[in-house]
Amino acid sequence: MQGIGSDSWQRDDVPNFHDLRVERPESAKAVVVLEGEHDLSTAPELRDLLEQLFAENRLVVVDLSETRFADSTTLNVLVRAMGIADAYGCRFRVQLGPESLLRRLFEIAGLTEEMDVVATREEALEI
Repeated sequence: MQGIGSDSWQRDDVPNFHDLRVERPESAKAVVVLEGEHDLSTAPELRDLLEQLFAENRLVVVDLSETRFADSTTLNVLVRAMGIADAYGCRFRVQLGPESLLRRLFEIAGLTEEMDVVATREEALEI
């Protein structure tokens, strides 16, 4: 995966990588869809992308419904993202989906209690 720096894509561009893509379903809303496996090698670009999106949107959703694996580095990025989103005045939500492989990991780590976690895209996009 190529890296994403704050100036490597324009505000209206939608990056689309093999395992990560950004969807813009409505104005001021962005959904980051993570597919496949995410670990130390993808965490920096996810972190940078989320910060950029928090600065530009009222709502940012990370959709992990199709994620097969995420390590503690990826979870750490998501936990830290809560504070960054708050600093930008942006709502941050995680969509796990009812059949998500990561749901149990989030439950064990206590993240379903700490984060705004939803099952469906419809729930995820509500403000």
